[in-house]
Amino acid sequence: MNVNFCVAALSQRGRNLLPAIWEEALRRGGEAYDTTNGASLVTEDRAVFNARAADGIWKAPTWIESDGDVLALSQPPVSYVEEVAEEAWTEWTLRTLRDDAGRRSVHPGYFGIQLSRDGSLEAWNDLFGFGRSYYVHNDDFVVVGNQIAMVSLFCSEPLTVDEYGCDVQAQIGFWPENNSPMEQITRLGAAEVVSVSADGVAHRRTYSSPKEWFGYREVEPDFQAVADSLRLSASNCGAIAVEPPAVHLSGGQDSRVTAAAWIAGGKPARVITNGTLPGEVAIAQQLMDALDEKISLEDRGITYKIKESNVAEYAEFSMEDRLRTAMLMWDGDFATGNLKGPVRMPPRRGRLTIGGANGEVMHGIHYATEATLEAVRKLSHPVDKLFKQFPGRYNTAESRPNAVAYLERCKQFTIDMGHTDATALNVFQMTSKYRRWINNQMGAAYFILLLNPVFVRTSLDLTPEQRVDRLMQRKLAGALIPSWEDIPYYKSTLAESTTINKAKANRSWETAPGYMEHLLQDRSRWKRYFDPAKMHELEEAVYMGEGHRGHETILHHAYTLDAIPDHVAHLEHMRRALWARVS
Repeated sequence: MNVNFCVAALSQRGRNLLPAIWEEALRRGGEAYDTTNGASLVTEDRAVFNARAADGIWKAPTWIESDGDVLALSQPPVSYVEEVAEEAWTEWTLRTLRDDAGRRSVHPGYFGIQLSRDGSLEAWNDLFGFGRSYYVHNDDFVVVGNQIAMVSLFCSEPLTVDEYGCDVQAQIGFWPENNSPMEQITRLGAAEVVSVSADGVAHRRTYSSPKEWFGYREVEPDFQAVADSLRLSASNCGAIAVEPPAVHLSGGQDSRVTAAAWIAGGKPARVITNGTLPGEVAIAQQLMDALDEKISLEDRGITYKIKESNVAEYAEFSMEDRLRTAMLMWDGDFATGNLKGPVRMPPRRGRLTIGGANGEVMHGIHYATEATLEAVRKLSHPVDKLFKQFPGRYNTAESRPNAVAYLERCKQFTIDMGHTDATALNVFQMTSKYRRWINNQMGAAYFILLLNPVFVRTSLDLTPEQRVDRLMQRKLAGALIPSWEDIPYYKSTLAESTTINKAKANRSWETAPGYMEHLLQDRSRWKRYFDPAKMHELEEAVYMGEGHRGHETILHHAYTLDAIPDHVAHLEHMRRALWARVS
């Protein structure tokens, strides 16, 4: 992750405390990420820092000084509405990001900071709130940054675990709304701006309305317009990538759209298929063969590779190591599936990754067949299905009420957006799950192509029947690469993936042996969220050779939630000692 961080001192006490806390925050950030190439501007009552750790990934800078102003970015944004060449990027960025109207035209997946020469400060999240950013506002400071531990040091009250957020994470699998693992720290919302005027008055506002993007409307989808905008986003991203990005292609629906858009955008790429599932590889190879029929891959600047997972490498990283690094970098707010493999600090140089994240907004998510769509429509509201979809089978009764309250709020949001049909489930999937769950927001080496706002708005204009028929993914693939439209999709079953993964011995209880037993026998924090009797049933299933990806997911949730209280207590000890020393 490219650390991006700012502080405004609001009081005399804040101005007195700023130098010492700022120095400690930078030290802490440097433990988790490479900050040795960082740039900063510090005044009596303002401070901005950017690690410039994306310089080996993007040709465009994340720190720009112009006419006395400073612009700091978590990663270089791109336009989805106009072509921007590499040499024009800085001019476009300065012209676009300085006001709310311009920020609406930027492809989501970043967060920005601007410190103006008059001392006014603004920090904002992208249009959909996917940018990783957190803030604290108290009597002494306004602080915004993408590294939670750094932000936490400016809290003026003790840090405590957000039990509401932990309950939802345990039961449903991701952090809710704008909660963080600490009650005192809030995630910056969709299109949200935190500003501090030159004379120290703090405000919050939004530069877009959720109804504009997620509200119900009856509009005939324009798939060609979506294809054109995706091609434009891909081309603009490719123009400022240092190396040809890694574009993932599976046998599924979403990666086909992203790969097609990238290839149609005309920029070089390394197309990669994960070789774990043979059916996946067969369909991906068929797609690449169809692509090569008219213009060779070499002439397109494309290479293709089928990549096998290195399970032996996983075993070099114990679960203790994985958790320690994950908590240091992400402070508990991460998709727990990251614990399946090694968790490493990001390298200084890297290759951009382009995947199919957020594609489920165009799927029949939770209603993949005509029969399940019919069943959803028999409910009083489609989101009611989620109460059964997430029954909390392995969880405690104590953690259930917060999960139910969260789902009720999600349901009310879709009602407020005008959704009474199954599309409400797609709104939930993007605004609730994907905003907080996908890995792409945790580093500067990812570009989420399917966050393109034209794609999102059109996806939500589909009828549920069109999603069940997979209409949009077929039409987009055909509009971008016509030879791909009629090639079938591949989706593994639970039984198939269980059989294959069992043979490969790549479940985390195999690559990190002993940690499941350590959790269940020696640790206790997890018992607030998970029923010990049910967890021992899970353990027995693993011993009997019946463990599957669902069991692995539950264990990853439990590992993380068990570690959070100790991590928060450690940060609170640091914060309390720091404030005692400098106050």
